[in-house]
Amino acid sequence: MGKAGEAARLLRHVGPRLLIPLVAVELATAGAPLAIIAVIGVLVGRVAGDGAVAGPLAALTGLLLLQQLVGPFRAAVAFRAVRRVDGTVRGRVMEVANRSLSIAPLEDPDVLDRLELAGGTVDPFWDASPGGAAVAVVSRVGRYLQVAGAAWLLARVSVPVALGLTALVLVTYANVRRWNRTRLAAVRGNIALGRASRYTSGLTNTPPAAKEVRLFGVLDWLEERFKGEWEVVSSGRLRPLRWASLRAAALLLVLTPAVAWGFAVLAGSGASPRSLAVALQAGVALFALLFDLRQDDAYQIDFGLEALDVLRDLEATIGAPGPGHGAAGADGLPGEAIRFEGVRFAYPGTTREVFTGLDLTIHAGTSLAIVGGNGAGKTTLIKLLARMHEPQGGIIRVDGTPLDEFDPAAWRRRLAVIFQDFVRYELPASDNVGFGGVDLVGDERALEAAATKAGAAEVIRPLPAGWDTPLNRQYTGGADLSGGEWQRVALARALFAVEAGAGILVLDEPTANLDVRAEAALFEDFLDLTRGLTTILISHRFSTVRHADRIVVLEGGCVVEDGSHDELLAAGGRYAGMFQLQAARFRD
Repeated sequence: MGKAGEAARLLRHVGPRLLIPLVAVELATAGAPLAIIAVIGVLVGRVAGDGAVAGPLAALTGLLLLQQLVGPFRAAVAFRAVRRVDGTVRGRVMEVANRSLSIAPLEDPDVLDRLELAGGTVDPFWDASPGGAAVAVVSRVGRYLQVAGAAWLLARVSVPVALGLTALVLVTYANVRRWNRTRLAAVRGNIALGRASRYTSGLTNTPPAAKEVRLFGVLDWLEERFKGEWEVVSSGRLRPLRWASLRAAALLLVLTPAVAWGFAVLAGSGASPRSLAVALQAGVALFALLFDLRQDDAYQIDFGLEALDVLRDLEATIGAPGPGHGAAGADGLPGEAIRFEGVRFAYPGTTREVFTGLDLTIHAGTSLAIVGGNGAGKTTLIKLLARMHEPQGGIIRVDGTPLDEFDPAAWRRRLAVIFQDFVRYELPASDNVGFGGVDLVGDERALEAAATKAGAAEVIRPLPAGWDTPLNRQYTGGADLSGGEWQRVALARALFAVEAGAGILVLDEPTANLDVRAEAALFEDFLDLTRGLTTILISHRFSTVRHADRIVVLEGGCVVEDGSHDELLAAGGRYAGMFQLQAARFRD
């Protein structure tokens, strides 16, 4: 059915209660001008024949009033229809973006470019969307009815002129669709640079970057960079538009003599004043439709459906997890141990292997600290454990069962993780903690318990609205937190996940933003916090990792040392060297 058929299929998301009024107003929009032409013909005939004109004048007044009233009503109905369709499509975009078990697709620049196209407007110079395309199909039907009606009125005086003007309308529309394809190619060609320009612009006016760009005096540099990027983006898109406008103007010049000939034929046809008035108005209407048809409706269909085309491509690329991705529950796991057996892994698009054959056993109910230099794979190990990425070799087992045999959602509910780059949600404090276990978000007792253990209760209680305070000063009644305060909130989120049933606690640099006293207080309670849990601790601070039951050192993609703090110091290996180096800084 082509693009128009695709757009029409989207109308099922509008619903009959809204679709019927939409069709009605479009038919009224198309039919009112034709009715006005017919009534004016009657009026001219009455005037020429000295007949009564009161009836035609009253009808003309009513039709003109209807034409003015239907416009705002049509805009309101169309807006609601567009919103419904776009909401459905954007919901599909969110679903496909989160469909993959791993986060690898979201680290792929090509996928990010396509998500940008699928998620909304593909051209910043004109608002087009799948919802706009769906409504444009209804509008297009009305315009075609208008063309057919005007052609029929014109054919009553001259069939050749009616056929000629109608053919010109269709030829013009076909050319515009071809020009739109050229513009679409330009849009898709520089979407990556468009993303980059929006990032550059955001650096100049968003609070997280505002301090540094002003402090280092790079505002002017960023503004110039943005101008350069935007010039490339806009010129790449405007060039096809400019050529399309020139071609449209050239087509108009070519068509004008043909239209003039048509009017001349009508004038010399010898038709009655009434018939001639109707035919001339119908000809003018067709001439106007030559350029009405080439504008908004065609643009909406072509550009609005581009998002849908890209979305379908993404849905095919990022397939839904199949039955092979596991359906077993994970309650109570691990009961014995988690084992990495010969695990090999390299990030997509890179050749360097982070793990070259990792063998590691994490015993249930104990605490394990992981240390190593930057890039050793400490955080990567956690991503593999959480199935944010899949290993390219080897296997991860939980109590002897391969990890990929467990239901991913059920397994992740067993994990309570603070990543080093934890999210600072610009939402109320209750959500920032409650996201650790969404099933318990409304449980005030559990929220308070997690916050108290993490030392976040003393941060949250003094806030203007307590737990209901948005954690960003940009919002009314909001508040900003320091880095250390955010760290405590993030820790509370992980501990709230434990309250919700998680049995594996992962702390990735949990004290990076805490002062010495807060860090000491946290690890005084370390045994209480981790009792009964399988705990994985990642830190560069050896005063922190020494609290763990066992410590492993990662290097070169595998475990090179394994033991308790005292055992590793006595061995005098890499761990002992790193510990002595860090301790010497404090002794000196």
